[in-house]
Amino acid sequence: MIKLKNVSKIYNKGKSNAFQALYDISLEIESGTLSAIIGTSGAGKSTLLHILACIDSYESGEYYIDDVLVKNTGEKQLARIRNEKIGMVMQDYALIDDFTAIQNVMLPLDFARNTPRHKKEQAMQALKEVSMECFANKSVSQLSGGQKQRIAIARAIVNQPSLILADEPTGALDSKTSAEIMELFHKLNAQGRTIIIVTHDPNVASQCRRMIRIEDGRIVEN
Repeated sequence: MIKLKNVSKIYNKGKSNAFQALYDISLEIESGTLSAIIGTSGAGKSTLLHILACIDSYESGEYYIDDVLVKNTGEKQLARIRNEKIGMVMQDYALIDDFTAIQNVMLPLDFARNTPRHKKEQAMQALKEVSMECFANKSVSQLSGGQKQRIAIARAIVNQPSLILADEPTGALDSKTSAEIMELFHKLNAQGRTIIIVTHDPNVASQCRRMIRIEDGRIVEN
């Protein structure tokens, strides 16, 4: 379960160029749900996602993930939370082009607290979940955008996290490929994973069970 209570975020606090990106965000997201965070560019969507991902800090309020208070948590524990509980999917895939698909998927396993003995088998299973096992030994640079996004999703789920966060995962894809990626997210959600998708696309948002609209750093629809 995700819970935020009056979370605010200020960039460059105390400086002349200080900017408040989020204002008193309060939000609860039940485990196993598929939610969309929507809003225009600059509304605060990505800032909120980065806080949820334990990538960015916040000035005030409280953020709990599975009843663990994130604020003031040490970097070592934050890294463990990111590695074990959270899978990230980015619009630009964030893959290493010179690596093969399976090498990219294995990367989170290298940072796990207890590195699995059978990393390659675990990575292959993740590739099978996204129907990309036949591309396991292909260089990522040789793959299409849709194939890269599937690899990125496989990497996000290889550690079997309970939460998947996706930042504009269909933004660089055509409508047909976008539909295929959304179908994959529905499949993963049906397996019990909590999924939160940041998007500006109303078609993507409409396919989620819950829509959270953010404007000017405030939640206006929940």
